[in-house]
Amino acid sequence: MQIFAIFFIAAIGGLFMIAAASIPFTAKVKGWRRIFPFLGGFFLMVGSAGFFGSAFSAMGGLNWLPVFEWPVGYTGGVISTEDGLHVVPHTPSGRIQIYDANWEFRAGWHIDGGAGTFKVFNLPDGRIGAVPARGQWHYVFETDGRMLSKVSYSPNSYDSFPTEGQGMFVPTNPFLYIFSHPGISWAVAVSGMILMAFADRKPKSKTP
Repeated sequence: MQIFAIFFIAAIGGLFMIAAASIPFTAKVKGWRRIFPFLGGFFLMVGSAGFFGSAFSAMGGLNWLPVFEWPVGYTGGVISTEDGLHVVPHTPSGRIQIYDANWEFRAGWHIDGGAGTFKVFNLPDGRIGAVPARGQWHYVFETDGRMLSKVSYSPNSYDSFPTEGQGMFVPTNPFLYIFSHPGISWAVAVSGMILMAFADRKPKSKTP
């Protein structure tokens, strides 16, 4: 089921991006107004990449990549370890990312949570506990991403686990904020659609 979802998201996202990339070359607009389909197509393509990319990552579609940092921006549930590390859960991409005291990226990995929300909390000996709301799995990780255990937390409930941490802005390149949350990505994609709709408007004819 998860493999099907990954392929479905990749197919739909790919079609959106291909369609967006082709718009500037098929638009029947002349003169200075050609800038609108180019900008609109670019915004739609980048916004689609962010929107579907987050879903693709949350389903585990990027697990084959080496260690990388996903743009986070603002997120909730950030905890700190006794060693001064910041443990950052990023629900939209389904990832846990580790930063040092100066917010330098150290490690990041996917958590199998069915593309849903999850909690992270401190455990003894510097380990990290994580529980997704979907699937009822209790994970234990090292701060480098190594998974130490994965057991079911049934019959306990998701709410029975501690809710630690707080909302924080993780230092992020402003140009990458578009990928930090599907809502931002979708807003950019909609902006592209508006620009293209504006380009298609026929100029008012001058009355003699």
